[in-house]
Amino acid sequence: MIFSKLKQMFRIEKRMSNEELTDVLRGNTFNNTINKKQALDIPAVSASLDFIGGTIAGLPIRLYKKNGDSVEEVTDDYRLKLLNQETGDLLDAHQLFKALINDMLLCGESYCYVEHERNQIKGLFYVDNSNVSIIKNVDPIHKQATIYIQGVQYPDYEVMRLTRNTKDGLTGSGVLDTNSLLLSCMYNAMKYENTAISSGAKRGFLKSKYKLTKDMLTELKKSWRKLYSGDANSNSDVLVLNEGISFESASNNATENQLNESKAKNTALVYNLFGLSESLFDGSKSNHDTYLNAVKTAVLPVVSALECSLNKFLLLEREKSSYFFKIDCSEILKTSINDRYNSYKTAIECGFMSVDEVRQQENLPPLGMDFIRLNLGSVLYYPTEKKIYTPNTDTYTDIQGGEVKE
Repeated sequence: MIFSKLKQMFRIEKRMSNEELTDVLRGNTFNNTINKKQALDIPAVSASLDFIGGTIAGLPIRLYKKNGDSVEEVTDDYRLKLLNQETGDLLDAHQLFKALINDMLLCGESYCYVEHERNQIKGLFYVDNSNVSIIKNVDPIHKQATIYIQGVQYPDYEVMRLTRNTKDGLTGSGVLDTNSLLLSCMYNAMKYENTAISSGAKRGFLKSKYKLTKDMLTELKKSWRKLYSGDANSNSDVLVLNEGISFESASNNATENQLNESKAKNTALVYNLFGLSESLFDGSKSNHDTYLNAVKTAVLPVVSALECSLNKFLLLEREKSSYFFKIDCSEILKTSINDRYNSYKTAIECGFMSVDEVRQQENLPPLGMDFIRLNLGSVLYYPTEKKIYTPNTDTYTDIQGGEVKE
């Protein structure tokens, strides 16, 4: 409270000079690092995180079991409810995974407390990474670490984590670390614009024919600030200039124009940081191919990291050899309906998919057509036995000579 009042007492209002504005463009002013909250104020960062996190959080998580060479889906496991609906936390599954993904991309690591009751998982609880402390050993090969959440130690298997650009599996580096200069430059440019707009002052300077005393300067500055303070209760909505004092406006200079150009370029760079294209958001060249490319470059790598984490922390040791979690990306990877149907037609005609398998891919009920279509005009060749089978005549032929009856 005391420090806040002192800051208000000694607060000095000033407008950026051309040199200071140039420093904004170069990233040499203010702080060169910003925090998570400030980064989310940048529209390009917020849009990128919403696209990646929102896309992944809306995908269903499935559990599969390997039986020899075949794989079957498990639909009655209790963990599926925790992962797709209710986590046991105040956050539901969608909110939980979106928060984890945002932390990972921005800060490099995100944490989730896995509450156990013997061999059962009772809940998944999001933990802000600012509340987590990691103490690591010095051995570069056999790495070990102790995890603390607000000073309380927790076992490694109870703290699920997602990491980006990690070298120890516990901490990583997000875009706030790897691209701090770009983000701080954009944030400081936004602050500069906000200051200029919120003040409402017309840019320019006062000229006086006469030398003003210190008291006259103080009174003039006070009236000028009051005029553009934005105070609705202020009665000073008109400033009267005495004889010999005039106002001369200042037009936008080349540096400010450069700032506007830099904003557009930096916005595109931020999208690229997350593996996205600017056209995905501005609609200039947005199409299905643009969306699919964004999914492949930005979404699927995060999906792979999340699957590894789920399999590591939510499966028992005896289950890891036969069970695995998988995020169903089939919906977001679907091509256009014409492309899909042409692909299905080729698959059916070539005999490596049945009609019911195609209907399953399109979430349609089966028709009982569990057979593969074969063309009677086709000829089948067995390279190991050097034989040819002709379905139309139901005959085998040895290519080294003669018909073979079987």
